[in-house]
Amino acid sequence: MAMPKSLLALCAAVGLTLTASGCSSTPSNDGPEQVNLRWAMSADSQAEVDVWKHLADMVHEKHPNITVTFESTAFQSYYDKLNTQAASNSLPCIAGLQAQRVPDVGKLFKDLKPLYEKDTSFSLASYEESITKGLTQDGKQLAVPYDLGPYVLYYNKDMFDAAGIPAPKPGWTKDEFLAAAKALTNDGKYGYAADGTPDMWLPYVLSIGGDYLKDGEPDLTNDKVVEGFSFVTGLATDEKVAPVVPATGTANWPADQFRNGNAAMYIDGPWQLINAKKNVDFTLGLATVPAFDGKSVTTMSGTGFGVTAACEHPEEAWKAVSVIIGKDAQEYIANAGRGFPAYTEAQELWYSTASVDGAKEAIDAALETVDVYETAPKWNRLSALLQQYAVEAFSGSKSPRDVLTQVQQQVSQ
Repeated sequence: MAMPKSLLALCAAVGLTLTASGCSSTPSNDGPEQVNLRWAMSADSQAEVDVWKHLADMVHEKHPNITVTFESTAFQSYYDKLNTQAASNSLPCIAGLQAQRVPDVGKLFKDLKPLYEKDTSFSLASYEESITKGLTQDGKQLAVPYDLGPYVLYYNKDMFDAAGIPAPKPGWTKDEFLAAAKALTNDGKYGYAADGTPDMWLPYVLSIGGDYLKDGEPDLTNDKVVEGFSFVTGLATDEKVAPVVPATGTANWPADQFRNGNAAMYIDGPWQLINAKKNVDFTLGLATVPAFDGKSVTTMSGTGFGVTAACEHPEEAWKAVSVIIGKDAQEYIANAGRGFPAYTEAQELWYSTASVDGAKEAIDAALETVDVYETAPKWNRLSALLQQYAVEAFSGSKSPRDVLTQVQQQVSQ
């Protein structure tokens, strides 16, 4: 018997809705319902994409009725895209969430607690408490972390050796840093690279005793913030040991300068190790951010995976997430060097497989004084504005204070 047109239309509408909300299902007479889930995460290299796709395969291997399709977006536009997808009812079922972005996009995620409390194989206590707390909002656990880590200084050991300069060690000072950067700057190569993204310069603000938030809101124009920002921009304008940031404000530009051998040092998190090791032909080393008057304080970041509020199959999505952040996956991530595992039992494996000079010493030292890196609403916009307008401070066409004032005014509107 032919199906009525009205019923056909209803079925089509339901199918479109399920697909738009990041999942679809196929009835099965032979076992559990077959469920297809979309999973979104930022990735800035094929090496990262390969890691995430492998984890998606691990989900299907453990739960044959669940198929996860991975979707990658460059980090710079990832969170804007999540908001756009939410507005168009096309969010994926599973998504990555960085702790610093919780104030902006936390509302897009479900509370995982009702899901994992029914899962006897899962314990939140197996993960670093500092980052699990960072992925909460209003008492809701929005994601379970896969990684965390302090921002540390990456350095090109070959360039240090060629210049006859001792490799930096945890606790090295601002003066030692400047002396090394000057000695390493010659023949079109630079000692350091940075841009205007907060991650690149907030550690210097913290190390001189500054604070970038006041009453939970950005406070970019106080003297300590201006001093820390001016120190970093001055590496290009005054000390001439860092290249001028291009007007285009290219994402990951400092990392590219480092990996291409154009800059001997820059700061980043442990999660960048996979890209660095696969894309450089020199020996890597890690150290702490230089100390100011004996004080080196860096920021910490971390990312987890959660189930979006629009997901039509939260139970299956949690099963997928529990594999993605589970012990086997965390050990795989550690071996790949994708990130310093939030799963505590996998951390020693990361150190042993990283095989990078000073990695354990630098990360352990940084974690002793690390700032939790709290953020405020509109942080994603603030970061984009800083990257855009800081170009003028790095070129010397506008003072660091004026740039920060401009960003402060726009983000407060």
